[in-house]
Amino acid sequence: MQFSFLRATKSTASAAVFAVALATPAAIQAAYGQTPPAGQPAQGQAAGQAQAAGQGQAAGQSQAGGQKNWKDRAEYDLYNSIAHEADPKKRLDLLNTWTEKYPKTDFEELRSQAMVATLGPLSQQDPSLRQKAIDASKKLLQTKPNDFTALYWLAIDIPAVGGNSPTPEQLTDAQTAAKGLLSQADTVFSADKKPAQTSQADWDKAKNDIVALAHGTLGWVANAKNDYPTAKTEYEAYLKANPNNANVSYQLGQVLVAAKKPEYLPEAMWCFARAASYEGPGAIPAANRQAVVDYFKKVYAQYHGSAEGSDQLMAQAKTTPLPPENFQIVSAADQANKQAEMINARLQSDPGFKLWYSIKQQLTGDNADSFFTQNVKGFEVPGGQEAKSFTGTVISLDPPDKPTKIVLAVEDPTKPDATLEFDDPLDVTPPIKVGDKLNFTGVADSFTKDPFMLTFKAGPENLPDEKSNKATTRKRPPARTRR
Repeated sequence: MQFSFLRATKSTASAAVFAVALATPAAIQAAYGQTPPAGQPAQGQAAGQAQAAGQGQAAGQSQAGGQKNWKDRAEYDLYNSIAHEADPKKRLDLLNTWTEKYPKTDFEELRSQAMVATLGPLSQQDPSLRQKAIDASKKLLQTKPNDFTALYWLAIDIPAVGGNSPTPEQLTDAQTAAKGLLSQADTVFSADKKPAQTSQADWDKAKNDIVALAHGTLGWVANAKNDYPTAKTEYEAYLKANPNNANVSYQLGQVLVAAKKPEYLPEAMWCFARAASYEGPGAIPAANRQAVVDYFKKVYAQYHGSAEGSDQLMAQAKTTPLPPENFQIVSAADQANKQAEMINARLQSDPGFKLWYSIKQQLTGDNADSFFTQNVKGFEVPGGQEAKSFTGTVISLDPPDKPTKIVLAVEDPTKPDATLEFDDPLDVTPPIKVGDKLNFTGVADSFTKDPFMLTFKAGPENLPDEKSNKATTRKRPPARTRR
């Protein structure tokens, strides 16, 4: 099951940091001392002239020391329209017109910034514009290598375009963008840079969203390179910065499974449980969540050996994206190994169980019927010198007071696998109760392979530790004897 972890990686707070705020012609005049070409007065002309007068001989020089000039009044007016256009699609049309009519301009960097600031948000509405947003951002970085806005949109759009089969160039560009965001996050979001109208909580959240985005992008890069330990570290860092993204939780779970490291699998189960149970902002849409729930329960049962504990895990993971330290789930393999160890120890110490286990292996194998007929049916077992009796846990008595049938569990105290059938009601002191341990023998009469059940004909004499209240017992036909 595949989900795009890039969904909902941006928050309102972080997106607001990169809202389009193009420099107005008046601001350009203030920065460059540049008045518009001849014609009717333009907005902010007086401010530009005052600025130029204050600069003396430096008037008309850019801060980098180069003269900036509009080609003509039409270029100035075109930019003026761009700076005041609120509709991003109309602004993009105007920017394209500026590029077509003035392929060379002294304000190329300004135009690149405007392109990035316009195409970035538009690419989230129209995926066909993502590559154009990438190209515009890369172009801006050629002249402004650390432009934070360009790095931001690259970190978002490159993984969206690269998907599951990115090119080496896309991986390099995405990694560079993400590392650039992380290196500048503290500076960009320093307290002195916070806009007055922005609350500290929103400012801190915006920073965390950027940090999360960068780590998510680095996780995508590492995953594409099959570097699963690094991808694990990056996705975990994402969730520490922004815990509310169920798609990233799911992606982390996939990475942990793909790594094929048994020690990663408990965390993988947690991540899938988180993706399935989380319902807040950044949750997987309700229409898709049931599929995630079904997937989680399937892989959990495969790993653990049963669905036991899955609902509790979902309840835990719903409140936090990452498991507590040293979190563990007993795997089916661990349970099987532990059971095998217990059986081996019991085989060594209990001759009766050793014989029982050997008989069961034969009666659940391919030649079960012939083995039963030739070696078990009609024989009293155990009947050898080493094993005097079997031991089982009483599961049921029918009837409860003086039973004619007792069902026991020999191998697993919770799973019935032996039945004793008595010709006469069994009357012993003290009465046998459910849950008692009972030593027994019997004459093998029948069996079922699945579920395994071996049925014996028995009398009071087949319960060596029980005292019968009957003076005499009915004699049963003699058991077969081995030669």
